[in-house]
Amino acid sequence: MHKILELTGCPIGAGARRFYHPGKQMMMVKIQPGEVYVTNERELISTGLGSCISACVWDPFVDLGGMNHFMLPFGDADDIEGWDPTQWRSNAARYGNYAMELLINTLIQQGAIKSRLRVKLFGGGTVMGKQANVGEKNIEFIRNYIKSEGLTLVGEDLGSEFPRKVVFDPMTGKAWVKKLRGYRGEVEAEESSYKRRLVNEAKRQDDDSAELF
Repeated sequence: MHKILELTGCPIGAGARRFYHPGKQMMMVKIQPGEVYVTNERELISTGLGSCISACVWDPFVDLGGMNHFMLPFGDADDIEGWDPTQWRSNAARYGNYAMELLINTLIQQGAIKSRLRVKLFGGGTVMGKQANVGEKNIEFIRNYIKSEGLTLVGEDLGSEFPRKVVFDPMTGKAWVKKLRGYRGEVEAEESSYKRRLVNEAKRQDDDSAELF
């Protein structure tokens, strides 16, 4: 079983970004912003992060784990400055909250036990220029979420001024992180584009008086 989910909850093609990693001698799946991947197969999960956050979650008592990749949908700097990280169920945090709940609930549906789950966190870098504190707010959000949900955090690599690549082994919980010092502009452009799409989607949802979760 392996499954990639968008934050809409709709499955997408699992074979599109799966490739063989010769160094690790196993298959690797690359996820993009707004996706969640859960697997019980012997494979790796990877992603690239700037100010976004990825949570790597697994149950060490069963062969099951997964990763998400999310960015909070702030409309502008004023929204960021006014956001209260303790109110993680607010509209401002709905994508981050949904990404975590989708990952955790999928793991539980596939046989994991919530009390046994272990979590490693990555990302939240200051790589978005004028929106540099997006990463800081993401870190505040995810730490508060982990505490509120009573999850066990066993490791993190958060903050810094550089984007990073993360590779996660969902069977063992091991993770490898590489700082991408030469790719800051590229990651900033990608995340800015993704952020604009989230803001537009949120506006359409607000117009329809509907929640995303």
